[in-house]
Amino acid sequence: MTDPFVLTTASSIRCSHGFDISAGNTGRLKVGGKEVLLAGLADKTFTCSIPDNPNAGIKHCTKVSTVSAGEKSRLTVGKVSVLLDKLAGLTDGAPPPPNLVVVAKQARLRAAVKP
Repeated sequence: MTDPFVLTTASSIRCSHGFDISAGNTGRLKVGGKEVLLAGLADKTFTCSIPDNPNAGIKHCTKVSTVSAGEKSRLTVGKVSVLLDKLAGLTDGAPPPPNLVVVAKQARLRAAVKP
């Protein structure tokens, strides 16, 4: 198994409705001139503009509820793991599954995953 790619500011992290989620980044580590994104997405709030429709079971997302993969890397910046393209998690939106959708957009730097 190959190590996953590191996410940068050129990468996209979105809710399943297609709206962007901003992750923390640092100017201390860059790949192709783009800052590397750091772990810490759980409870991160963002704007999802899909209209609510309770009759159809549709609720816009307001935050990242859980992160289940992609935040535990051996590559760290200031003791914080970098985010990986295997990032997986859920938002508080509906209908299920309100998954995170990730695209790395860089293929230069990989990072080993912590056990």
